[in-house]
Amino acid sequence: MINKYLEGKRKKAEKEKKVEAAKNVAVGTAVGSAIGALAGLLFAPKSGKETRKDIADKTKEVSENIKETVNEQLEVAREFQEKVKTEIKQVYDGIKEKKNELVDDMEEEIEELKEEIQEKIEEFVEDEEENKDENNSY
Repeated sequence: MINKYLEGKRKKAEKEKKVEAAKNVAVGTAVGSAIGALAGLLFAPKSGKETRKDIADKTKEVSENIKETVNEQLEVAREFQEKVKTEIKQVYDGIKEKKNELVDDMEEEIEELKEEIQEKIEEFVEDEEENKDENNSY
């Protein structure tokens, strides 16, 4: 159970690294696209007004792409968080169940020991009474 928990933690750390790498790639792609689009617009043979409009359109497009990528990554993170919560709850429930089983087993053992002790005490008392009776008969 502890191994599963530790394995889950390790997987979580790996997943976080992958999510971070995906974010970096997405941001890098978005920034690169924006720079490329901007350079293309600036060197295009258009009027200033058309160029400014194109820059504004491309900026809006890149901004929307970045927002979409971030939202997708947030969703992935939320799903991962839910998965980890579920796994931790399962591990906790498993540990709790094992603990209850152990407690039940111990209670049964204690009852059996009590019965054995009681039997031994009764045997001892009987033996003592027999010895007394034997000693009194002399």
